[in-house]
Amino acid sequence: MEILSAPYSRRTTMPLVERLGLPPFEITGVLAVVKYNVGQTVPVIKAIPQAERLGHDVVEVVRLWHAIQAIDETNNHDLLATWDDYGYATCDQLQLMEKVVVAKNNFALVQATVDWIETVEFQVEDIVEPFKDTLDITKVDYKAAVEVLNLGEWFFGRHPLHGCEFLDFRENLWLHTGSIIGALFVLRETYEDVGIINPRFLDFDTMEQRSPSSTSNTTGGAFFVDQRRKRCYLFDPMQLKSSISTLKDAVRSVVEPMLDMTDQLQIETINGCEQNDCTSCGLWCLVVMELLLFGATPEHWSSYWNDSLNNAVGCLRMRYMLKILKLHNYFGVAEAEGGEDK
Repeated sequence: MEILSAPYSRRTTMPLVERLGLPPFEITGVLAVVKYNVGQTVPVIKAIPQAERLGHDVVEVVRLWHAIQAIDETNNHDLLATWDDYGYATCDQLQLMEKVVVAKNNFALVQATVDWIETVEFQVEDIVEPFKDTLDITKVDYKAAVEVLNLGEWFFGRHPLHGCEFLDFRENLWLHTGSIIGALFVLRETYEDVGIINPRFLDFDTMEQRSPSSTSNTTGGAFFVDQRRKRCYLFDPMQLKSSISTLKDAVRSVVEPMLDMTDQLQIETINGCEQNDCTSCGLWCLVVMELLLFGATPEHWSSYWNDSLNNAVGCLRMRYMLKILKLHNYFGVAEAEGGEDK
């Protein structure tokens, strides 16, 4: 199904995927890679092999990945994958089924986001500038933008991302790197003379640290450099001294040399905002950076920040998500050839 190899959305593609009529089939047998038997025809696929579901909307594709990898390792894509309780499948069929499973999972994420948008409530008077620019947008418009979101690969600068990554803005989910990168590009395009640094600039010391993990002591942080004034603002949503110290070390060791400003930055901490939950650290980093771009400074923070924003988390999440999705019309095409960050 070539349509799943190109940009696709739930609105345009889900009917086609459903028309395939491939139900999940739970496998308990052992995988084997074999040659065609004499006279054996190409197998007909009637179900998608998988193990148990990981959650209500998340479908595991590990069985398919293992089968594809097993064939790849032989350097012979004419072989078949087989399970005793399932039957045979070619490498092309396995790859198609993998795309179908991923697409179905993405469709479920879209539906979860649409359902969440319908539940978001906030008071207009809780919103302050510059976050009022989406107050006139209806929930119908928000949901439509999600329904037509390109769930395939698209680019922000040199960064290949998948549309479903931006659905992290829903509910109370942590914002992963893809969502943060998208929001940084929103800020770059909204304000003048803005450059951005890939959040992955501070690499892991060991491969083990790349394993997904989350603890109650983990938080995201942000730094903002005003090159003209030679000032750097550090922000940790939980106001942890250890996180501020880590950010400061990163700025001194990596960012200053990158900007050819070694030992030139006056570093200050933004302490006028503290998150009230354990899941919105990325959101508050974006809010604080945008307030700084809008003109806020530590000295005049109270003129820009209002605690009422804590009551409008849903509105802020919808706002950033929508702005990222709108950028796709430009970045998904203009920078898809590997454009550079500005």
